[in-house]
Amino acid sequence: MSERARKLKFKTETKKILDIVINSLYSHPDIFLRELISNSSDALDKLRFLKLTSPELASDRELRIDIIPDKGTRTLTVRDNGIGMTDDEMATELGTIAHSSSRGFIEAMKMSDNEKTPELIGQFGVGFYSTFMVADRVEVLSRKSGSDEPGQRWSSTGHDTFSLKQEDNIPEGTSVTLHLKEEMSEYLDGYRLRELVRKYSDFISYPVYIETGEEEEKGKPVNTQKPIWTRSEDEVKDEEYNEFYNHLSFDIQKPLSRLVFHAEGTTEFYSLLFLPSTRTMEMLMPDYKTGIRLYVKKVMIMEEADELLPRYLRFIKGVVESGDLPLNISRETLQENRTVRVIRKALTAKVLSWFSDVLENDPEQYGKFFMNFGDLLKEGIYSDVQHREKLADLLMVWTSKSGDEQKSLRKLVENLPEDIDRIFYITGSDRKELASSPYLESVGKADVEVLLFDSPVDEFMLQSLGEYKGKKLVSLLREVDIEDLTEEEKAEKKNAEETYAGLLEYIKDQLGDRVEAVRFSPRLKDSPCILVSDKNDPGDMFRQMMKTMNQEIPEAKKILELNPVHPLISILQELYDKERSGDKLKNYVNILFDLGQIMAGGRPGDPVTFGKRITDLLSGT
Repeated sequence: MSERARKLKFKTETKKILDIVINSLYSHPDIFLRELISNSSDALDKLRFLKLTSPELASDRELRIDIIPDKGTRTLTVRDNGIGMTDDEMATELGTIAHSSSRGFIEAMKMSDNEKTPELIGQFGVGFYSTFMVADRVEVLSRKSGSDEPGQRWSSTGHDTFSLKQEDNIPEGTSVTLHLKEEMSEYLDGYRLRELVRKYSDFISYPVYIETGEEEEKGKPVNTQKPIWTRSEDEVKDEEYNEFYNHLSFDIQKPLSRLVFHAEGTTEFYSLLFLPSTRTMEMLMPDYKTGIRLYVKKVMIMEEADELLPRYLRFIKGVVESGDLPLNISRETLQENRTVRVIRKALTAKVLSWFSDVLENDPEQYGKFFMNFGDLLKEGIYSDVQHREKLADLLMVWTSKSGDEQKSLRKLVENLPEDIDRIFYITGSDRKELASSPYLESVGKADVEVLLFDSPVDEFMLQSLGEYKGKKLVSLLREVDIEDLTEEEKAEKKNAEETYAGLLEYIKDQLGDRVEAVRFSPRLKDSPCILVSDKNDPGDMFRQMMKTMNQEIPEAKKILELNPVHPLISILQELYDKERSGDKLKNYVNILFDLGQIMAGGRPGDPVTFGKRITDLLSGT
């Protein structure tokens, strides 16, 4: 028996809302298959749940989802044998946009005080209408499970109206048939459908079959069903984790380390995170997206969930699943609210603790990790005030005594005598050159270990950090505060400035605006001079870093510091006393300045003139 089709109008401002849902709400048409599978999963969940209290619904049939492409009719059908719908339910659920049967089902179960209410995915009631992104016409056949009533056929072109018609011989459950648009033929391809199921719906609880007629696919579900991140670590082999990482990240290498973390409490979530073995150049780019995939109730919602970890942890690959996350109506954008902040806070703290454990228990592995991703952790030091101290504890540093192995900054400082209140460092582009830098002379005889920083991000980090474990970080590339000198050094400096007052003034006049000042410094022991920055100058490495970000910082003039006990100073003083009006002393002063530039890791302003002056000096002319 069948009846004449009834033509009905949608129960909302249909045309406007349908246009929004079909044309604006979702960013990619692929989403339609995820939404239909999610709805089918909900229908199966409802049936399985109701079987517990309704014996008439009991049956031995396999609860499943079938996807059936038909190239001959250009249709794609998604079918489930779940709870199904009655005539009235179809009119209500499919005739009212943004009405959600799942939400109503959950609310009804909660009112009945039933503690076993299932978690359902489709709680917004708009996902079904994403089908009109790919189809000119959509038909739904459904019959309520356990009912003797005939089934119903719902049909619409996605405009103002839909039709409902009673039909016989409709099996229990729901079938959604899409009459695909001409340009949507890709969704008739079995490989493309398998790809989408595995991408978005690989871990839903029911088997998904694709019926293409290919022999190898018969009887074999496409999806995995059991998410690896919810399984106990004891029952998952390393090879399974590695294969999942390879599939997730498209990286053929094994991960360096992994973290399985299940958070419980007011907010519950599962996470499975991996550290890659190597860093790619893309990870350093400002627009690089995080490798965290977000799942809600086993359905992938976002491939790049940037909100779940700070930007400086963007190298981490993995998945996070939670049923507590609030999503926007399209399930594509996380709303910034308390739940998101709770997950981000818990996940960030756990990740930093994970790094700390690796550093403590496997220093060799941590060293490999830091060589690849240390610059990104340093980025966190200047961008994440809340976790700055914890991130500083994770630093590995080169020192003037470390040779070819980095040291843990935390352990290095813990082993310092208590009366040491300063940690000295220098920055540059080549740590091996830094290890023999004349700037180390001021602390060399005191047997002090100086930190060597050769990364462009180090100046940002050091200026943000300022101190560590109560010890001030002091750059040897900047002028020394007079209060930081010993009484003996203060006396030596004062005596030299009085003895060579005329020479100092002459050198400053000759160099003009090339230098900020000319001073004597007792910190030099072997070298005749060095160029240092003003104590408030951000430094050359900082300028280079800002330049890469298209931000220019004006160059600052350097301070020329002279070694008061170096023999060259006596020679200059003798020339000053006897031949200050000639060119020889001028050439010596210019050579001295160029020498300072070279020793600072730079080059003379005029290499040709510098070469000529050196030649004249060596030839005695």
